[in-house]
Amino acid sequence: MTNERGTALIGTLAIGFVFVLVISQVIVTVGRLGAVSAEASEVASYAAQYGARYGDPDDAVRIARDLMPGADVVATTAGPSLSIEIRVSVPLVGPAGSPIHQTVTGRATTAYSPYRSHP
Repeated sequence: MTNERGTALIGTLAIGFVFVLVISQVIVTVGRLGAVSAEASEVASYAAQYGARYGDPDDAVRIARDLMPGADVVATTAGPSLSIEIRVSVPLVGPAGSPIHQTVTGRATTAYSPYRSHP
């Protein structure tokens, strides 16, 4: 009977360890995606503000690419505003250690300053 208790304890500990390992991987993945998403949105906002106030869409794209190397950056001028969209591929660890990639997008739109000429 004591032998069965020891086996049950070891089985419970093994299952618990695997459960904690899977949950921690999910938490790290969600954290990474959230951090990159927030960074992409912040960079898009900064680039759109700079482009709308001081430069032009090309300056905004250059700034966004400098701040997030390897990202796809698109600038769109629609009426009195400048929109920046940044797409970043985030490498993650999938099941069994296989690499997977998730694309995260950050967007921002800023109105052109009324105190400067429009590009």
